[in-house]
Amino acid sequence: MEVTERDEAGNIVQIRIKSSTTGQVVLGSKENNTSRASFLSFIAKVFLPAGYPRSVSPDYLRYQILNAAQAFCSSLASLLSSRATLEGYGVGNASASSTDALLLTVLQDISNRLTTIIAAFFFGSSLFPEAKTYRFLADLLNDAAIVIDTLSPLLVSLYDAHVPTFMTTIPFLPPTVPLRVYTLCLSASIRALCGIAAGGSKTAITMHFATPLEGTGDVGDLNAKDSSKETVLALLGMLIGTMTVPYLTTPWSTYTVLFSMVFLHLLINYIGVRGVIFRSLNRQRACLAWMTFKSKHNLINTPTHIASLEQILTYADIIQSFPSRNVIGRCTMGSSFAACHPDPDVVDIFRHQRYVLCLDRKSSLVHGANPHFHVLLKQGYNSADQLHAWLFACEVTRLFASMNTGTVGLYPLIQEALTTFDEDYSSFLEDLHRHGWMTVALTADESTTKEDSEYRSPPLLSGSQTVSFSSAIPKSVIVNLSSTQDNKKDQNFQSRSSGVRMVLLRFRVQ
Repeated sequence: MEVTERDEAGNIVQIRIKSSTTGQVVLGSKENNTSRASFLSFIAKVFLPAGYPRSVSPDYLRYQILNAAQAFCSSLASLLSSRATLEGYGVGNASASSTDALLLTVLQDISNRLTTIIAAFFFGSSLFPEAKTYRFLADLLNDAAIVIDTLSPLLVSLYDAHVPTFMTTIPFLPPTVPLRVYTLCLSASIRALCGIAAGGSKTAITMHFATPLEGTGDVGDLNAKDSSKETVLALLGMLIGTMTVPYLTTPWSTYTVLFSMVFLHLLINYIGVRGVIFRSLNRQRACLAWMTFKSKHNLINTPTHIASLEQILTYADIIQSFPSRNVIGRCTMGSSFAACHPDPDVVDIFRHQRYVLCLDRKSSLVHGANPHFHVLLKQGYNSADQLHAWLFACEVTRLFASMNTGTVGLYPLIQEALTTFDEDYSSFLEDLHRHGWMTVALTADESTTKEDSEYRSPPLLSGSQTVSFSSAIPKSVIVNLSSTQDNKKDQNFQSRSSGVRMVLLRFRVQ
């Protein structure tokens, strides 16, 4: 008897089984046509996730190769930065003391920790949905810190030689504190920003790699193997750096190697980040997919096509046209009611939805201007409501940009967008699902809980699924929104009059 097996990596193994004289089953010779004992196979097992390539997304290997190259460039540049930092601590200066170096280290650590707290507060909720942007931004910040550290001796000499005397009287630059202290603390703060941006974005990218087209992925194993690769690359970089840095004794050679490594590091990182093909939607990818769907119904909205259109360093709330890619408006998700222009007729349109689309108080629908919309989320919203709201805002902005009239009202604009939106939205979801975009199952609570008996959930795919969509946590959520006929002055908010009817809105946000 011969049994053919396939392991988790897809390798074929054949096992021959023969019966012994005692009737027991004995394993015969084991054949492996893939030469698993070879050196390359061993290296693959050590540094690649178990089950590769079936356990990772198709873009994993390309990104890892580029990531290895950029890590090598960064390690060489970091050695030059470390040498300049040690000089800042007083290495090579006979008048320096260990106490001064300790105090400088403490100041750097304080700057790093305070910046970490502040950065986590402002950017924490945006790291996951905008992973590409913050991953590349982390590399920019890291290189900025390296350049500042390496140039700090030059900056100090230029400051001492050319800055006028009155500059030393500025309150935040006490003359008794050397400029190098400020530069090193600045670089520590920038590195803290880098750590926040890199940590959150790396988590999102790792989870993406752990969602293969077939099979299952393991985030833990993926992180462990990435750590192994980073360790080897760091050791290799330090080895080559220790043989190279001693020969960089002049400022010209040091700065030439520094900026060459920084340029290669950023270029490789940009190419690597652009090559990541997310199969879940954020605001930019959803906007691109919707605009291409509306402009060319025969255009295939695959994740690869959208990734080729995606911009790395851009604002997440902008809305762009297609194919010109011009900015035609903005939309902020999860805003507070106080940021919107009051219009009870518009609010009434969305009584059956778990969101409200409104216009910013400082914006107007004048031809040639880029309107700024807000999406107000109601209590009990889910990812389907967020996606529905964002795409509806894109559609309203697209319609407004296509008009040639002077001034338009928001109410008729929304009414016109509603005429075809629901039908197009359902077709759009089916198109994305057909082309390989990730879908997530809605739980029973998310799909059936109805705080408002008139609530109508956005159209979903078959099987109570919707295309995966992620955005930052909303600043405010509407927990109560009601209308009444009385005209009491103590209401929270009073809208404009429509004929003889006065509509009053009560709302609370959390």
